[in-house]
Amino acid sequence: MKNPLIPEDSPFLAHDTRKSRWAIPYHFECLNARLEILLTQNQKFIKEKKILDVGSHMGTFAYASLKSGAAFIHGIDSEEKMILLGKKLFQEMDVAKETYSMQVCDALQYLESVEEQYFDTVLCLGMLYYTTEPYRLLKLMLRAARETVILDTFTASYAAIQGKDAPQVYKTITDETLKLPILLTALTQPEKKDYTLPHSFEYKNKNLGMITLPSEELLEIWFQSLGADFKKLDWSSYKTRACTYHDLLTPDQKKSSHWADVYTSGVRVSYVLQKSFRF
Repeated sequence: MKNPLIPEDSPFLAHDTRKSRWAIPYHFECLNARLEILLTQNQKFIKEKKILDVGSHMGTFAYASLKSGAAFIHGIDSEEKMILLGKKLFQEMDVAKETYSMQVCDALQYLESVEEQYFDTVLCLGMLYYTTEPYRLLKLMLRAARETVILDTFTASYAAIQGKDAPQVYKTITDETLKLPILLTALTQPEKKDYTLPHSFEYKNKNLGMITLPSEELLEIWFQSLGADFKKLDWSSYKTRACTYHDLLTPDQKKSSHWADVYTSGVRVSYVLQKSFRF
């Protein structure tokens, strides 16, 4: 890979615990491919722009945005230890202090308080499905953006292939169902390897969280209802085979899959949203 935004010896990769996980691994190849599609191919929304990174984790995408020419980036995340790690890594890498800030906060609360059109571009890369109110989050991100929201998220078909309830979900849905404007909500463990989901509840002495998964059809209806023009991003340059979510059901299928399969199959999608009117 020529001129990767995040090199193989980057401290962001060294500190990330998600390098070998299925679906979206944070290893060198997958991360830089995503950076190319999401950031490099959308340079006009990144270069010299004031950017908000929603769900910034340790700041990997924030750092890559600055390397891509962003004027300033503000990262928000509900996990304090990830924000503290991000600040530490940025300081160690001598990132100019005037070009970034990081804040521990709830995304919805922050977006409700921020001035309208305060940022040029808002990034939401792998966080929408972790909120219990995805439509509200979309609306608030578009309100905060003067120009653009770049979105990368799982869709409803993810519920059929991931988690303990996946076999039951798979038995009760069809390809035709997933083409409908539906929203599936699935239970998940709120305690992840290095972060905790902001919303959880107790049930039968267990702590549970939820992921909310709109179908692609519903996502695009939401975009239109919010007055946003949208373009679906093309991942075909990384495609290794033709596949659907049916090819990603079993542990063996997941183990033998390529990371780009989640995009090829429509299990995960990415969009650039541009505002067509003011809120």
